[in-house]
Amino acid sequence: MKRLTQIFQALIGVVALILTTLVAIGRLAWRTLRKWWRGGKKWLCWTIAVVVVGFVGLYAYSYYKYCKDYQHWGTRHMSESVEVHRFRDDKCRIYNTHTKRYTTANIDWVSEAAEGDSIAVYAQDGKRGYVNVNTGQIVVDARKNDYRKAWVFSEGVGAVVKGDKVGFVNAQNEVVIPFVFDYSDECPMWDFGYLFHSGYCIMTNAEGLLGMIDSEGNWVMEPVYDEIWAPHTSGYRVVLKGDEYGVLRLDGSVLYPAEYRYVEVLADGFVLAKEGAQWQVDSEGRVVYPFVYDWCSPLSYCVGYDECGDIIRAMSDYSTYSIKGLYGVLNHITGEVITKANYSDVDMLSKGLFEVELAGSGDKVLLDRRGNLVSPK
Repeated sequence: MKRLTQIFQALIGVVALILTTLVAIGRLAWRTLRKWWRGGKKWLCWTIAVVVVGFVGLYAYSYYKYCKDYQHWGTRHMSESVEVHRFRDDKCRIYNTHTKRYTTANIDWVSEAAEGDSIAVYAQDGKRGYVNVNTGQIVVDARKNDYRKAWVFSEGVGAVVKGDKVGFVNAQNEVVIPFVFDYSDECPMWDFGYLFHSGYCIMTNAEGLLGMIDSEGNWVMEPVYDEIWAPHTSGYRVVLKGDEYGVLRLDGSVLYPAEYRYVEVLADGFVLAKEGAQWQVDSEGRVVYPFVYDWCSPLSYCVGYDECGDIIRAMSDYSTYSIKGLYGVLNHITGEVITKANYSDVDMLSKGLFEVELAGSGDKVLLDRRGNLVSPK
């Protein structure tokens, strides 16, 4: 017991010594700090003031840059020396990397130039103008003209809409083709955009129908089509009239009238679909492949049920094939076409019996293995 008391007393002495040492150090530190404060407090005040002023100034400058949009958040390269910078207010400015200067004030957007040309469209305050993508310089000022729509240059001219008429101007903003053509929002223009190709351009009328003009503004094909596609690399254009397709030559003359279910232009010919059949011809119109389909799938039919009640199916010698969304039947062993692709659905009921759905009406009928009508279903 006496031993434990001595140990406890020793611990209390150690704790007291530590506390006394800490108090002494604290008092010494306090005296040193007070002495330093009396002599150096003005320097501390100045240091704090400089830090606060610097922080406020940095914040103010950052806010100023944000408000004035000095820092752009998006860059698009228009050419080797010209960039489009987009800013926080969703405005753009065109920047010349060689001169290190902006060439425009804030604009709404700027397009790409057409292949082989150097002039693009830009928009500012709801109006359209033109800019050179190699220098960034404005060539037709949007603010000085009343062009509500414009398209990129092609073959030295650009189409613009003034009022409700379409005309063409050059890089000096001189009218090359007068504003005599009707502009219509009704026609699908995304595939042609009033661009000249080898001297010819698609043009609209007030009803939204499409034809073609030459470089002097003369109609070479009256506007009778619902769609005219941009020319294929071979120079031919696909046209659509109602729901039937045709093909035009480069000058607008008719190669295939608009009476086909679908037309595809190939590098060396065409694929034509009509009345449930599809075939491929060369550029001279000679038949290369008399029977062409989009895809083919084998048919099977029910031969019974297993012990679980599931259908047991047997594969047949026949397949259903598709041409532009309609179906027919062929014998994939012999290659014989049983029916043309005139049906919206085909099913096989037994070894020699097909159920088909008539396109349009939705009625179903039965056909035998020769494609002859058995009876209405």
